[in-house]
Amino acid sequence: MAAFLNGAKVVGVDVEPPLEQVENFTFQRGTITDLQFPDKSFSVVSCIDVLEHLPLEARDRAIAELVRVASRAVLLACPHGENGPACDAEFQSALENRGRPIPDWVAEHRRQEYPTTTKVAEKLREAAADSGRKVKISLSYSEPVQACRFVRGAAARSDALYLAANLLLGLLLPLVPEPKFENSYRMVMLAELSPDDEANASSTKLPPTQSKHENV
Repeated sequence: MAAFLNGAKVVGVDVEPPLEQVENFTFQRGTITDLQFPDKSFSVVSCIDVLEHLPLEARDRAIAELVRVASRAVLLACPHGENGPACDAEFQSALENRGRPIPDWVAEHRRQEYPTTTKVAEKLREAAADSGRKVKISLSYSEPVQACRFVRGAAARSDALYLAANLLLGLLLPLVPEPKFENSYRMVMLAELSPDDEANASSTKLPPTQSKHENV
């Protein structure tokens, strides 16, 4: 991410350092459930494809920590709902049928209950309220299910086909309609935190078919 944010200072936290680093990136070894930073340390905090790897109790704590260290916004992205487990199960089955190794991340995904838009939004609201802030949540989606199946079907056959499928999909991507709740593998949730100390009193429930960039 730091490579795409030229000029911005980016701090990354993980249990192991990345293989490559860029000038505007600082790495700190740590865990998402116990971030070693003061409250509101960062304007924006992002968490990409992490929640699905965590047990439920750790997931709730992680969301609370992300909100705690963010002053303006939290950006979350992860597989969601029914499409997440369905696509991952199909991928694992295709790999097994061809005798190819199962990536560790697939097994980790399938050991946990997949995040849902409703539950993640609920935990964001709770965490914001606990910190005395309001939160405005908007939702979009990425990776259409059919595109996910196309690329993973190629990956199950060979590395060369996987590369070719990615290149082809990159060329066709401008023609692919933006995914919605019902046909997406990944949700992208933006939680904008208020700068004041008013408690969040919102109790709006998340409909199951929210479309791109709609407020929750």
